[in-house]
Amino acid sequence: MIAVRPAREADRAVIAEISKHYDSNLIHLVHKTWQQQGAMYIAEREGKEVGFCGLSFPAPTEAQILGLRLLPEFQKEQAGRDFIIALMQVAQEKGCNVVRLITASENYETQAALQRNLNFTRCGAWVIGYGEELADLSGEENTLAPAGPEQLEEIWSFLQYSQVYRRNQGLIYTDFYSFRSFSKAFLSQLLSAGAVYTWPEGGELTGVSVAQAVGDSMVISYLDGKPRALPKLLQGIVHRSPGHLTAAMAADIYADAHPYLEEILVQHQPDHWLVMAKEVSPLAAPRE
Repeated sequence: MIAVRPAREADRAVIAEISKHYDSNLIHLVHKTWQQQGAMYIAEREGKEVGFCGLSFPAPTEAQILGLRLLPEFQKEQAGRDFIIALMQVAQEKGCNVVRLITASENYETQAALQRNLNFTRCGAWVIGYGEELADLSGEENTLAPAGPEQLEEIWSFLQYSQVYRRNQGLIYTDFYSFRSFSKAFLSQLLSAGAVYTWPEGGELTGVSVAQAVGDSMVISYLDGKPRALPKLLQGIVHRSPGHLTAAMAADIYADAHPYLEEILVQHQPDHWLVMAKEVSPLAAPRE
């Protein structure tokens, strides 16, 4: 069986060795971020370090497994299954009631294995362009102001009737490829933080987005609306950007947003992901 434990600084060499079999830059991309967040976990079998991954908690009772990697000799379905089971147990012990992970949209083998062996279900396809460089937007004049808390009921009603929201099981991107439930309470927090933008037309709400500046990037976490509203909504958001854009959106809205993204980005090469989830029974009180 595989056991998991939080990573220590001394594990850096092990993580680097495992990374060689995937992407040599992986150690630099994930170690510092996950280690600082306390999200790096090591897999062990009979005392030997055989793999690593990230385990984040984007919401108090929600967990997400990120970037599971194993040594070549352990890259078998059973080892991966045991690793995920051990991570789910950690999440349950922290009071979580759902565990999610993402796979590349075309990784059908892994998706089938997750469904067959662990009863994970598909809960939405997403497109994410991470830290892409914006073109010169000096000619853009449409800058939107954030929506206010007084719009909570109007925006929540819009989401409840949205096919995009429903088809993707009410999820929203958070950061570093994690997702959480886009609840009314969370929407209220985002409104108070000035992170929600809307586009009204003809006296009704026709578009909603969640976006915040993080470092030198504007991060769009959610996008929804009628096709004609999306370019105007995006234009009003990206004009506030420091220079780069991370855009995460459901695949079924991406087709309408894609032409405008191609116009404003120097090079647009997003990744396509499938979010999968499994409900679990918490083994402890909910996380604070």
